[in-house]
Amino acid sequence: MSEFAQSERHPVFPVFLVIDVSYSMAGEPIDAVNRALPELREMIEDDPQVGEIARIGIITFSDTATSVLPLSDVSQSQMPVLAPESGTNFAAAFRLAKKQIEEEIRGLGKGTRFYKPVVFFMSDGEHIAEEDWHGPLQELVDRSWRFNPEIVTFGFAEAREDTLGTIATRFAFVAKQGKPSSQVKEIMSALTASIRTTSRSFGEPQGGGLQVEVDTSKFTVLPVQAV
Repeated sequence: MSEFAQSERHPVFPVFLVIDVSYSMAGEPIDAVNRALPELREMIEDDPQVGEIARIGIITFSDTATSVLPLSDVSQSQMPVLAPESGTNFAAAFRLAKKQIEEEIRGLGKGTRFYKPVVFFMSDGEHIAEEDWHGPLQELVDRSWRFNPEIVTFGFAEAREDTLGTIATRFAFVAKQGKPSSQVKEIMSALTASIRTTSRSFGEPQGGGLQVEVDTSKFTVLPVQAV
């Protein structure tokens, strides 16, 4: 599953967290994300095999989208503190993700090799902006684009299962019943475990690939649909 440029350095595993910060995330959900981000950083710091290759970027979205952490070695970076904003616009998230993925991978330096990027998309609701999000999503996952990522979706609360399945390219999940804060905690735990397991897989003799770890007692696995 790897895609490489001409290289003189070890390959990088680019991971982008695309996180909903609309007003419905206020309170316990956003607090749970903010508690989990330092734990993600600690996992990477404590696991040299993961820290060597994993680079993390964070994009938040509501009415608009913002890059709050450029693709980074998080052991050398301060994790952002997220705050709830306003509405929900998936199109803005997909447009910015496409822009940041290319710019930030290119910014790693000439000759950097990289594994196929992965986007972990998390939302508690549904797109409410007037513009259609399908076009920006199609551009993001266009296989003719050199930097096209795999997308893994995690939803909870009011997130629609069919939407999560359409956005995802490989895996889609919705959290089962529980408090929103607990659902977010489980999502962030699954996301962190998946980054660790996928990063370690690249060192295996048979080669690595995207591996997503979830507790199926806490998540429903959704069918992935074409855009």
